[in-house]
Amino acid sequence: MACRLSFLKAILIILNVLLSLIGVSLIALSVYELNSSTPGTFEHIAIIVQIFVGSFVVLTSFLGCFAAGRVSLGLVWSYVICLLILLCLQVYIIVAAHSTNYVDRARNDFLALWSDPRRSSERLSYIEQKYSCCGQGGPQDYILLGGGIPLNCFENLERQQSKLFSNGCLEAVQAHATDNVINGLIIKWLLLIVELASLGAATYLGITVRNKLRRERF
Repeated sequence: MACRLSFLKAILIILNVLLSLIGVSLIALSVYELNSSTPGTFEHIAIIVQIFVGSFVVLTSFLGCFAAGRVSLGLVWSYVICLLILLCLQVYIIVAAHSTNYVDRARNDFLALWSDPRRSSERLSYIEQKYSCCGQGGPQDYILLGGGIPLNCFENLERQQSKLFSNGCLEAVQAHATDNVINGLIIKWLLLIVELASLGAATYLGITVRNKLRRERF
């Protein structure tokens, strides 16, 4: 019995360390994306939800480590309840991620900005510098609008022909959104698998501790 408890404690602690690392990765990825998202858009809201979930994951993993270390029945079952809540959130997020076309939403958000370049000049400048792109389809878009090519279409803001960004921002934004979707889904599925494994280990540990306490009473 003692060996079984020690084994379960070790497994649960290892799983919770993994859980906390994945949670921190999710938070870091979300914070990075938050800085490049437009407030009020669907992407912005989804990122905020991911930060909340990542924080909940980290806090839950701390509870799991503490419960495993103390071998407290109350803490173990509290941890199981937190995991069930997390699993429900995680399943909802994964379903939403698979049913939502983030690439199209990123495309529509950019086109909304490009529909009024003067009003959205600050945001467009940020996108062009971040993704090393210019205009919607290329530098010629600014010329077609009857204006000059802005300084933010040049590398290091140096107006030299050799440093002019030739790629359009629409393609760059869509490629970036595609990469984010792939990375996000990998983290979400990995998190779900670790949560399920942690739930199984915690439930088994709780049952084992409960049976041990019952035998000690009699």
